Amino acid sequence: MKLRSIFIVAGIVLASNSLYAQYTSDVLRFSQPELGATARFKGLGGAQTALGGDISSLSANPAGLGFFTKSDFTFTPEYNNFKVGSEYLGTNSSDSKSKAGINQVGVVFYSPINKPKGSDLNKGWVSLNFGIGYNKTNNFNTSITYAGKNAKSSMADYFANLAGNTVTGSLASGSLEKMAYDNYLIEYDPAGYFPTTALNNNQQNIINRSGSQSEVNIGMAGNYENKLYLGLSLGLTNINYTSDLAYTESGNNLTYVGQPVDFVNGTYTFNYNSIQQTKGNGVNAKLGLIYKPVSELRLGLSFITPTWYSLTDNYSENLNTRYKRANGSSIPEYTNPLSSYNSDYSLRTPYRVNGGIAYILGNSGLITADVEYVDYSSIHFSSDFATEETNTNRDIAALYKGNFNYRAGLEFKVVDNFMLRGGYSYSGTPYKNLDFTTQAYSGGLGYRFDNYYLDVTYRHTKWESTNSPYTISSDYPDFNFTGSGPTANLKNSADNVFLTLGVRF
Repeated sequence: MKLRSIFIVAGIVLASNSLYAQYTSDVLRFSQPELGATARFKGLGGAQTALGGDISSLSANPAGLGFFTKSDFTFTPEYNNFKVGSEYLGTNSSDSKSKAGINQVGVVFYSPINKPKGSDLNKGWVSLNFGIGYNKTNNFNTSITYAGKNAKSSMADYFANLAGNTVTGSLASGSLEKMAYDNYLIEYDPAGYFPTTALNNNQQNIINRSGSQSEVNIGMAGNYENKLYLGLSLGLTNINYTSDLAYTESGNNLTYVGQPVDFVNGTYTFNYNSIQQTKGNGVNAKLGLIYKPVSELRLGLSFITPTWYSLTDNYSENLNTRYKRANGSSIPEYTNPLSSYNSDYSLRTPYRVNGGIAYILGNSGLITADVEYVDYSSIHFSSDFATEETNTNRDIAALYKGNFNYRAGLEFKVVDNFMLRGGYSYSGTPYKNLDFTTQAYSGGLGYRFDNYYLDVTYRHTKWESTNSPYTISSDYPDFNFTGSGPTANLKNSADNVFLTLGVRF
């Protein structure tokens, strides 16, 4: 399963414009949804392509709806705890965030094919079932905190890099570089802009992310002679994502010609804050089949089309700075009004191909496994701004690649109507040059009584990522700066509990 993006997608894009870096990171984040599943299928590691008989089939392989012999309603609440351990400039930190919510709800309507009296009910088309379900496919709720002392650069280097060689007085009003210039964090000389901050500064970055990605699927499947199952579904998707960032830096002022007298041998502290809100809707389709060559064996194949999204991005930022004189007395704070930027763009996520096998162990249980292929280099970003579109798609092609994901699960009947489950999933890295894989381990219990059932699953997921508070282009000329900017190494984990309540009718 993929939570990174959950959450967590690495801030590794060394683009010349931070907006391109944001888009390049976001389009990957939104292209890594989890296949919707009940607690039972989550307990099986999400391996569901060949299994069927669960509302989860709507989002993975709709052919699985053909296995229902009764109508079925399910409801799945969830509890999630996300933890992030960070290493930044030699300093370790940690943060966590918990949240409960609704993961899944859906219903399947069993519809047998009417046949003449006395006909063999197992010949020809046996049933045509319909279903509708809601799934949360990505949970963005996470908190990231990291801090350390930087001996190589300051965020003011980033501001100077943004300003470039623009003549003083020509900086765009409301731009981040203009805020920095008005706050005396950068100055200008004939060689260009330079930072007024000394090295060995203290930096802290706090990122709070919230929101989710979800999907409503409407589908149908036919059962042909209890051997071949064909299905299709339409997915209506939604993204609601917020990222709230608070960066703080403090240190000594750099001595330079023309420095304000009050700042000589003084100190500075500045706060950079940004809020990004991305919302929008999309659509996709799913096609699938399951074939039973013998009653114990099931073979499944599904194709999930790209999702075509229409998204709105609202981004706001500001910068405020405080100085102290050499004697420790304070100078009135320099403040800037909030600058906001709104943009609309379209996103085409990758297609996904799933193959699966399931073996039924009589009345004792089952074994199931899936393999999935996703080509992240096929992500496409569309915008009304040609440069923005070209640069983002260039970075997508340079950074991302196709990968395989694997899922497997076991279910055993311990006693009558009581099941024990275990599962594992492995998601390959989407990056060409970074080995950021995701692994998830799950275990669960199930109980059946009359027409009711109860399933509970615990899942532990872990993955690594990186995040950079700022990135600077390789042609930045400042003599203080070496490298592309500081990077935090993140160790992420998620502990999730899912509880499915179901009734057949």
